[in-house]
Amino acid sequence: MMIFFTISVILLLLSLRFIYVSFTRNIKGRTLSEKTLRRFMSDQSIQPKRGSIFDTTGQTLAENTTTYNLYAVVDKNYVSGTKRLYVTNKKKAAKVLSKVIGLKESDILQRLNAKQGTFQVEFGSAGQNLSIAQHDKIVAAKLSGLDFTTSAARLYPNGVFASQLIGLTANKTNSKNQTTKMTGIMGIESSMNKYLTGKAGLKTGQQTAEGVSLTSYTNKKAKDGDDVYLTLNYNLQFQLESLMSNVYKVTKPKAMAAMLINAQSGAILAASQRPTFNATTKSGLSKMWDNLLVQDPIEPGSTMKAFTLSAAIESGHWNPTATFKSGELNIGTQKVYDAESNMGILSYREGFARSSNVAFAKTEISMGAATWLNYIHRFRFLQPTKTMLPNEAGGSIVFNEPIEQANTAFGQGIEVTPMQIVQSLTAIANDGKEIRPYLVSKVVDPDTQKIVYKHQKTVLSRTIKQSTAEQVRKDMIDVVNLSDGTARTYSLAKQGYQIAAKTGTAQIAINGKYTNNYEESTHSVEVLVPADHPKFIFYMYLKQPQKFIGGLADTTINTVFHPLIMSALNNAKVNQPVSVKNIVVPDLTGKTLSQATLSLNNSNIKLVLVGDNNKKITQQSVSPESKIISGQKIFVKSSGTISMPDITGWSISDVAAFAHYAGVKLTYSGAGKVVSQSIITKGIIKQGENLEVKLQ
Repeated sequence: MMIFFTISVILLLLSLRFIYVSFTRNIKGRTLSEKTLRRFMSDQSIQPKRGSIFDTTGQTLAENTTTYNLYAVVDKNYVSGTKRLYVTNKKKAAKVLSKVIGLKESDILQRLNAKQGTFQVEFGSAGQNLSIAQHDKIVAAKLSGLDFTTSAARLYPNGVFASQLIGLTANKTNSKNQTTKMTGIMGIESSMNKYLTGKAGLKTGQQTAEGVSLTSYTNKKAKDGDDVYLTLNYNLQFQLESLMSNVYKVTKPKAMAAMLINAQSGAILAASQRPTFNATTKSGLSKMWDNLLVQDPIEPGSTMKAFTLSAAIESGHWNPTATFKSGELNIGTQKVYDAESNMGILSYREGFARSSNVAFAKTEISMGAATWLNYIHRFRFLQPTKTMLPNEAGGSIVFNEPIEQANTAFGQGIEVTPMQIVQSLTAIANDGKEIRPYLVSKVVDPDTQKIVYKHQKTVLSRTIKQSTAEQVRKDMIDVVNLSDGTARTYSLAKQGYQIAAKTGTAQIAINGKYTNNYEESTHSVEVLVPADHPKFIFYMYLKQPQKFIGGLADTTINTVFHPLIMSALNNAKVNQPVSVKNIVVPDLTGKTLSQATLSLNNSNIKLVLVGDNNKKITQQSVSPESKIISGQKIFVKSSGTISMPDITGWSISDVAAFAHYAGVKLTYSGAGKVVSQSIITKGIIKQGENLEVKLQ
């Protein structure tokens, strides 16, 4: 009777439900149309793959990857049959994880010993965004209770490598449909986002009223993002980063930036800055977000005199053989001073070579403020260069009083960006034609290989006459060749090249007053190589360094300029890009030198051991998983005595790396490659010993 009664009630309820649905056509709040009578439908967005970023030779600078976020289950009730799914050996887990994620073993153990009732724990930033290699190491340890969540991420395989130029992405969620999309937030990732992003697709799914998926089909395919090719040359950029790091470490400036461009096309071949950040780990990002090349204008100092000279020649107000008294000049109640006070009577040609402020204050007065300001605008100072880098600044000028107008003639009271300086230099390099620098060479559809965008050389204007440009280059040669020229340090005469250059030292206003302190200044140089028909333009500035290499700003900057420009010239001589082979660096720690060499699989990486051959490696100069070029040196450190290698032919950046790991003080003279060393080969190095090297 009870069974009969129960069945009757169930049948009655089902009948009532059927009658209700038939009349109301409603299930769980959904009204059934003719389409939804068949099945419930749902739309799902298909996210496209973001395009990659490459250098001019096809080396990968940014690509998509998967990252892992680590968590550990600590609840002992989490089991499946007899299998325990929580962390059973906490000490072993802490030991293994500390070597992989870089968190102290004691900190990991403390997290694993969470209070009773805790189901799972995480490991802060150390356990987030782990690479595939880190994930695989943890999985290989076969520890219970450890698991991961995954997310799409952007990989920058070269670490510190044009970081502000290439930029970063962030995952942003659409509040309407709750879809997450990778979006560029800095650099080329931001400015080329519309190409890199692609277009989402649409998938229609069919499901039951309870939400169980049945079938699905694609309404619209996703269109993957396009690939962006930059003008950067991997070898030159890699070398520049290494040279900049060495200078930054030694001199500790507030800021520094350098750029090398093709003078004839405007292509940016290499560019970097300090402070910067590691795009892979984001280390250093909090110190400097801005791109110093386009976002932070500086007072250029005497490098501005090349443009003042151009304006004076073009407007007919330059008499190179006329003379003036150097030292100081009264303008109203104010004075203009020369950096060198005892130069005496000079010709204006000598005034340019010796960088006299008085000479150019008098030149500005001769031209007239209106004429000089017109040429400032003709050279396109105080306006963005539009080189496809976001948030570009225009600069500023103080130009009301006669003293202010005179100051701008030698680069004080006017703020410009390094990109504006380099763009203006193209007019001097290209016989008067000013060319826009550029960073993006082309955009390619990865599916069809069709070129979506291709850069065309942009001649902005004929800013000055050909004869004016030729004369300015001749006068810039004087700055290099004359015995009292300020750019003698940068000469490449021994290497067979005549260059044209202008140096600059800009005083910095502190508490509203310019300081006369040599260190509390911005030091810079602009160079055209070679002088007659320039192929390259180099510019670099160093702001408020705490010390100098070789005691002077020019010797410091030359440690970057000389090796970089020689590499560029050698590449140009063979007239083809150097073949580059990327090698992923393995983890060498815990191995002996012989074991580490075997693990490199004949990859042509040169290991330089700092320590005992039989001891295990504790440090390596290039972090695991970084990409380097074939033939590069990696310095590895072990305990024990350190013998001095033969460093003949080494670059100064390699010597600096060795000195750091060996714990010796480094001093050097000259530029180029090492030709002699003070500590004999195979001699035992003492901690704190001085290593003197000569470069040529």
